Amino acid sequence: MKTAIVTGADGGMGREICRSLLDNGYSLIMACLLPEAAMPFFRELQEQYIHPEGSLAIRMLQLDLASFGSVRSFASVLKGKTINRLIHNAGILPRSTRLTEDGARVIFTLSCTVDFGLVFRLRPSFLTHIPKTWAGRVIRYSHTKQALYYASLSLAERYKSKGIQVVTTDPGAVDTPLVKMNNAFDPLVNIIFRPLLSSPARGASTAIWLATARELPLPYGGTYRKCKPRRFLVDKNVCHR
Repeated sequence: MKTAIVTGADGGMGREICRSLLDNGYSLIMACLLPEAAMPFFRELQEQYIHPEGSLAIRMLQLDLASFGSVRSFASVLKGKTINRLIHNAGILPRSTRLTEDGARVIFTLSCTVDFGLVFRLRPSFLTHIPKTWAGRVIRYSHTKQALYYASLSLAERYKSKGIQVVTTDPGAVDTPLVKMNNAFDPLVNIIFRPLLSSPARGASTAIWLATARELPLPYGGTYRKCKPRRFLVDKNVCHR
């Protein structure tokens, strides 16, 4: 039985990813900032997928990706468990500059630094009982910073000998609750811009494909859009800095 973790599991794309993973036979760990808000979706999945004769399991854990302490607690709960897929789906679009409890900017911490802290903390779970026919994978979506892309390549290089794949995916502009300004411009955005956005299902499709495909076109590392590799010129010296 394969197990996947999805951060931001109760968001627009997160819901599509969770359902598709369960459809593909994965047990699911939903990592959510506010479990009480995610509870209706959690119960919906349980009613739909959990049956007495089945082997699937769905679990929800609290995870604040703006807190290194929360990441440590999350990883400690999963100590000794085998994890086959880690999908970094959580994201934010803050309206103003905010700092974490550690004094760093929330957007950079959540999008980059804590992501890699989570991978490091969960690394032993990826290394247990890796089958020869497929590897553990870490999938990130919407790498908005060049730092995240380069760091992903560095992780891919570091862990490829362990059978762990690290890839990124660009979903494009997706119609999720994040796309709002909370001001008078929202109605105008809804009329002009929102019809041009992809649906959550379409935005999540590449991440789902990366998580469930038996083999990928690029053996380790790389970034994908619309289920195809994207080519970039890469300075390997930058990846290791």
